[in-house]
Amino acid sequence: MDVHCTTCGEPWDVYHLRHDAIYETDLSHAEAKAWTQLSPQIKLLDRYREKFRAVGYEFGGSILNVLRCPACPKDARPDPDKAAMKAGIVELLGDDEDGIAAAMEDFGL
Repeated sequence: MDVHCTTCGEPWDVYHLRHDAIYETDLSHAEAKAWTQLSPQIKLLDRYREKFRAVGYEFGGSILNVLRCPACPKDARPDPDKAAMKAGIVELLGDDEDGIAAAMEDFGL
């Protein structure tokens, strides 16, 4: 199942975002492996957001709400309508990552 970047539309596999993308950061292998076991809220603490930002990812309220990704052109900005829809989905579904992924896929987000 894929979700799409709000800025460039690049598809991102949900499994990759939840389990593999963390290994693209400069965290040690042990830290990255531990991150995969954290709750959705803890996964997006400022420390981890900074690590993701350094490799090109920016997330909204969920690891599945990709606002910017490594494929984005430097000066591109997120689509405000898509960003609002994705934020609403995340707000409504909270920690239900499977539900978030399914809703975003249903709406092509």
